[in-house]
Amino acid sequence: MDLESNLNSVIKRIERAAAKVGRDASEIKLVAVTKRVEPERVIEALEHGINTFGENYAQEFRDKYKVIDQTTDKEINWHFIGQIQKNKVKYIVGKASLIHSLDSLSVAQEINKRAESLGIKVSVLIEVDTGGEESKGGVISSNLEDFLNELSKLPAIDVQGLMTMPPYFDDKELARPYFLRLREIRDTFITTFPGLKELSMGMSGDFEIAIEEGATIIRVGTAIFGERD
Repeated sequence: MDLESNLNSVIKRIERAAAKVGRDASEIKLVAVTKRVEPERVIEALEHGINTFGENYAQEFRDKYKVIDQTTDKEINWHFIGQIQKNKVKYIVGKASLIHSLDSLSVAQEINKRAESLGIKVSVLIEVDTGGEESKGGVISSNLEDFLNELSKLPAIDVQGLMTMPPYFDDKELARPYFLRLREIRDTFITTFPGLKELSMGMSGDFEIAIEEGATIIRVGTAIFGERD
């Protein structure tokens, strides 16, 4: 299938999943994940109506952003969805409209410092560890309130919600408890922290389940662009 067909298929899957639980599909933001996708393919997706793209690696994002910015005048909304190293923050702030994966106070402080120097505010999601996998990032739920309180002291950071990445399962239904857990965590804190509106969860293999459990942002790469090296 070509990119346009893939994209139409993803949109139909979003609509079916939303309808199943009585949600409006327009509430769900599709982020096309462009990790290891050539700039030409990103521009092709842009031509087919996708304008929000997610990158995993800071240096790849830096290089791709430059090429695409010089190639098209179309407005692109970039999200950074990968783990962030403090020394790579400089490649992200001022370019990504939303950072999905904040889980470190030192990184948050670096983002805040760079944002203040640019006179901007950076929107972020906090990555929450719902799966207990050491290889993946995320704040454990018992530390989340303290982390939120620390972030509230950083004036150039705007926390808009939570993100999670469950373990990989062949049976996508097994991911459901992790998505449900993130929503429950968000609901626990939203009275005290009313800005926590977004839930970034769900990828190519399981985004329907995530939508059923309340995802407002889904991160889809393979189902749009196909398998990558």
